[in-house]
Amino acid sequence: MKLSTLLYLLLFSTVAYAQEYPIDPDEIYRSPTRKILNQFSITISTGYNSTKYSHNLAGFYYLQSATEQFVSPNTGEPLGTTFDVYDNWFNDPALSQAVVLIDTFDVPFPPISNPVLNPLLIRDLRAFNADSLGLGFEGKGWGIPINLGIRYNYQKFRIGLGLSMEFHTVKSLSPTISDLGIRNYEPNFSKAVFFSYFVNLGYRFYDFWDYSFAAELELGKNKLGKKFNSGLLSQGILINFGISIEKNLSEYFRIIVKPSYDFKNYNISVPNTGLGIQHKNPSFKLNFGVSITIPEIPRSPMKSDHVQLKHTYTDPETGRVMEVRGQPIWKRQNPKVGENHRKLWRYKFKNRKKLNPY
Repeated sequence: MKLSTLLYLLLFSTVAYAQEYPIDPDEIYRSPTRKILNQFSITISTGYNSTKYSHNLAGFYYLQSATEQFVSPNTGEPLGTTFDVYDNWFNDPALSQAVVLIDTFDVPFPPISNPVLNPLLIRDLRAFNADSLGLGFEGKGWGIPINLGIRYNYQKFRIGLGLSMEFHTVKSLSPTISDLGIRNYEPNFSKAVFFSYFVNLGYRFYDFWDYSFAAELELGKNKLGKKFNSGLLSQGILINFGISIEKNLSEYFRIIVKPSYDFKNYNISVPNTGLGIQHKNPSFKLNFGVSITIPEIPRSPMKSDHVQLKHTYTDPETGRVMEVRGQPIWKRQNPKVGENHRKLWRYKFKNRKKLNPY
């Protein structure tokens, strides 16, 4: 028999054997737990948050001396020689007593008869009618957040839960009225830790090459921390809208950049007055991080296995056939041939000294 005929018969028998005994897809083991977990993604991010604070003092007088700043309820009656004043109205209003001695602005005062009998004596106190002036204060704060979220993915829709811890810094607030000698308001703290808890609703509306764009809405609650008197504080719902821009390195791993905007406010009650001061504190956020989807198949137990396609592996001890991946989660598992290594070795940074250009 000729050698060529022998080789042909050998090849034919090998192909016939492979066709006669293929791997049954039903025999390939896939973990049901991983299949469920594969529907979930975990996101970790940080970034920069810029907050704008603003409020007006409607319903109050604003008073300042050389060292102090107060508010006093405007009952529609002229201030007397002694009246209640409150400081720290930004975060923790506290009651004091004050006596007006001299130098008032836009507020009628009766003559002062016996100021020595009053418990707190403040000289050169100026009073401003915030109602008639439209007086308020505004300023900025900034923070560094740490965000953690988990979501369930269904086709292009996503729903999840998240929490955020922000290391926040507050700056002084400037008066909305100038040329009256009103000083900037200095809060009684400069740094705080904020927390927020929210539900995330999203929809991936556009895909372009390796990029995805998703509109996301967050609804939740903002916690302003220990620097604010929680007994006097009430807050509306936290609403955040943003666009998540995602660079998909693989089906399991993506880098995200998310600009968003917070719509939020809080009301601080002034004790024993029945009045409150409404504060607006919306925020612009620019966060970045990573999002990881839990793989539905494990990494190959063979350390030398770097196959780019998903493939099967037979456990030598149990004989179980299972589907595995040969690439880490940040590389695509089903690329075209060589797609994970599109740059030639001669052009890679590792070969910048051109030791082996080929």
